[in-house]
Amino acid sequence: MDIKQLRYFTAVVQEGGFSGAAAKLHLSQPSLSKAIRTLEEQIGFQLLERTTKRVSLTESGSVFYGRALHILGEMDIFEKEVNEVKVVGSGEVRLGMIESVKNWIPNILSWYRSEYPDMHVVLKEVLGRNDIEQALRDYAVHICLTNEFIDEPDIVTAPLYEEKLVLVLNENHPLASRETIQFAHIANEPFIITSKGFQTRNNIMDAFEEAKVSPNICYDADRFETILTLVQAGIGISIIPRNYIGEVVPATLRIYEMDSRSLERKVYLAYIKNRYRPPAIEALLQHMIDSTALS
Repeated sequence: MDIKQLRYFTAVVQEGGFSGAAAKLHLSQPSLSKAIRTLEEQIGFQLLERTTKRVSLTESGSVFYGRALHILGEMDIFEKEVNEVKVVGSGEVRLGMIESVKNWIPNILSWYRSEYPDMHVVLKEVLGRNDIEQALRDYAVHICLTNEFIDEPDIVTAPLYEEKLVLVLNENHPLASRETIQFAHIANEPFIITSKGFQTRNNIMDAFEEAKVSPNICYDADRFETILTLVQAGIGISIIPRNYIGEVVPATLRIYEMDSRSLERKVYLAYIKNRYRPPAIEALLQHMIDSTALS
């Protein structure tokens, strides 16, 4: 008895007969019938009741069918795990991420290192929505951390936590002495904004529109790191995720929470719905969800 015989047998049961199973398996019907008879001879009992119209399981065949499905399911998992190891060696997980998670991800990776010390972690910066979808579908990453809700049938987007976008100023900026700052106060200030196509830019523009003022956009930048460097140099002001700055605010920086719901958003975990993930990668995904899942 071998795996091929089990696949033949389950196909006959699932198709309700030899003709449909033969077509599905790309075999001739006589060859398939012979293979099932050989299997019955090898195990020593009849698996199928054959009639002119269809076949049905014998009582013993029903028990055998259940065990065959279990074995084939385990074999499929085994083959996928072997292929994964063949491709990535001792094991590799690739995470796509936005910049603002840089202060959230260390605790996750510390846990993962302690639980799966042989897994190699690759962190890839994936920012725009199109890049996220392509990276997931091309299997360039296993999981993406993003501020974009991706409404696609093949992609699961699970909420992780909420974050706020805050106004950032140089410590010597004339507005830095104020207790609160409104959008009208910053309308004419040189503004540094994330590039077109990024969700952060959309959030910022929505907030200004709701306040019925327009930003004085003087600089576009792809990275928060660049934006903060320009702000600290006194080049302009900006709005970026509070989580990116971290718990300790640099002495050269002042931050303000603005009164706008558009500057409050969720961070999501995105992954391909039906992609096979080895247990070590599935464990990381589940730990991320469990650690900060929104109610």
